[in-house]
Amino acid sequence: MLSFKTKFIVSYVVTGLIVFLATSRLGLNYFVQAALAVVVSGVIGFFTTYRISHSFDRFQKLMGKISSGYLKLNVDIRSAQVIQDISESLDRILTGFSSLIDISRKLTKETSLDKLLNLIIEQSASLMDAERATLYLFNNDTQELWSYIAQDLEIKEIRVPLGKGIAGYVAKTGKMLNVRDAYKDERFDIMSDKIDKITGFKTRDVLCAPMFDHRGGILGVLQVLNKKNGHFREYDESLLGALAAQAGVAIENAKLYESQESLFMGFIKTMASIIDARDPVTRGHSERVAKYSVAIGKAMDFSEKDLKVLEYAAILHDVGKISIPDAVLQKPGEFTKEEYEIVKRHTVYTKEILTNIYSSSDLREMPLMAASHHEKLDGSGYPAGLTSDSIPIQSRIIAVADVYDAIVSYDRPYKPAMSPEKAIAILRQDSEKGKYDKEVVRVFVEKQLYRIERREYVRISAELSFEYTAISHDEKKLEEFKQAQTKNISAAGILFETKDNLQPGSYLQIRLNFQQYSFDILGRVARRIESPDGKTEVGIVFLNLNPELKKHISSYLTDFENPKVKH
Repeated sequence: MLSFKTKFIVSYVVTGLIVFLATSRLGLNYFVQAALAVVVSGVIGFFTTYRISHSFDRFQKLMGKISSGYLKLNVDIRSAQVIQDISESLDRILTGFSSLIDISRKLTKETSLDKLLNLIIEQSASLMDAERATLYLFNNDTQELWSYIAQDLEIKEIRVPLGKGIAGYVAKTGKMLNVRDAYKDERFDIMSDKIDKITGFKTRDVLCAPMFDHRGGILGVLQVLNKKNGHFREYDESLLGALAAQAGVAIENAKLYESQESLFMGFIKTMASIIDARDPVTRGHSERVAKYSVAIGKAMDFSEKDLKVLEYAAILHDVGKISIPDAVLQKPGEFTKEEYEIVKRHTVYTKEILTNIYSSSDLREMPLMAASHHEKLDGSGYPAGLTSDSIPIQSRIIAVADVYDAIVSYDRPYKPAMSPEKAIAILRQDSEKGKYDKEVVRVFVEKQLYRIERREYVRISAELSFEYTAISHDEKKLEEFKQAQTKNISAAGILFETKDNLQPGSYLQIRLNFQQYSFDILGRVARRIESPDGKTEVGIVFLNLNPELKKHISSYLTDFENPKVKH
């Protein structure tokens, strides 16, 4: 490091030379120039050297600290705060968009529309650090927005006309809206205020983004409520806008997938019904077998993907009968040995038909599953005489469902239908002999899944407490919830007494209260029965039941019919 003296001499000489050259242009005497150069260069040189030396020394010391790992520096307070703010902002941006990428992956993978909508709502609230999130879908026929669900709120379905309210405004204009004080905004209408009062939720600020389809048409609206810390800012608008765009693509894909699934399911059900209709005794057999099979699969914790393949295989398990001559298939008496061999060939035809139709990876094993429903674990079945683990679990399930339905439903002159109790006894006996899967039979019997047909179409006399409120689309408001009890209930609806003037075709918001859960359902009044004693009974049909709610209603009805369960 140079000494102060050395630095001063260097500075003195350089400054003196500069002053001498500058004064020479003034026409001064040579000696005067020299004198000025000495004095000025001395003063300037000292102060310049001191400042430069001092700063240089500080810089050298600072670099020494950095090189030695000592990084704790004293920075101006205001500068430090600015740096901290910038750092935090960058961190939020990176974290937000990293989360957005992760969410996008999740949305892309989900093909179930129900699950996708729930996922969007859940992830939106989390990503935006909001107290609530609501997703509205646009119905082009009714020109309404309807909310699939409001996260953690009791009201599960809200309808908003296009252009009304904050969500309706965003849907109509296609522009994002950031409202910092909802109650001071004229677009926060009476319907929104009423919902707040009913739920006890207080809306403060609202950030609402439109979702578009691939043609640029409005698909719906994604809305988040109440930023947990502060208000929604410009950064939040960008983030929600990006999420809404991704959500729109995912919803369109899920709708397309669901439409294809529905079309495909309609096709295979039509095929099955045509086959079943060839013999009046077996009418509806394939669909019943599918329902029993899916119920068993659910009880055995099959994934939704595996349940769908199981359902397809069960519905089409007898499709090969299309190749069996009517003279044999519809014979009123018992089959001869030769005729029975012809009938047994339907399993081979089933595999051939399904193998030629389906080629997707998800359904690759489905032809074998459907064709193996007459195989037995002990090898006594057909067509291949498979044993034990060689028989897919799906085929074992279909086998139990097929045998049970055949025993209780096939009413032929030479072989009348039997009672459910007798059918269960036969299944248990044959499972002990090693013909049917013991676990499948156990699940089917112990969980009373054989009652699924009755639970779906027959109402069970059971008093279940619930609440309801009438929905008036004209007035755009909800009434207070009222207490009531069901007279009977099924998986399709309820019947109850009421003094209210509920007319057929009107809509109700229904809240079913189970022991540990409370669910909201949209219902429509299907019938109104007035008795001479002044009592009025109203029949309600459930609308838009989601899989989770169907499961709970089914479980409730199963438990109610089981004498071991106390209510």
